[in-house]
Amino acid sequence: METVSSIEVFEEHLQRGDLVFVYLSHPACSVCVSLLPKVEELMVKYPLVKALYVNTADSPEIAAKVTVFTNPTVLFFVQGKEQFRFARSFGVGQIEDKIERVYGYFA
Repeated sequence: METVSSIEVFEEHLQRGDLVFVYLSHPACSVCVSLLPKVEELMVKYPLVKALYVNTADSPEIAAKVTVFTNPTVLFFVQGKEQFRFARSFGVGQIEDKIERVYGYFA
């Protein structure tokens, strides 16, 4: 997962990538910290997806850009358009199910 802290770099990834996954979290959030390795492991299964990590404490402007007000939040973009989002209470299986539905069209 690539860490992104600049709004310009974030927007560039959204414009250039067909499939972009974004994990937004805060270092003081224990759920965020424990979920991150599981999400990183999941993303290895999807090499065509550009996976991004955003620390909302360091980059609040990115969180504001995508209207994220809680942590953790995951976003999935297809050709620059948001396909789905999960916030606060969700599981890795839910993320995987949603990605699977779209991924086959690009593989």
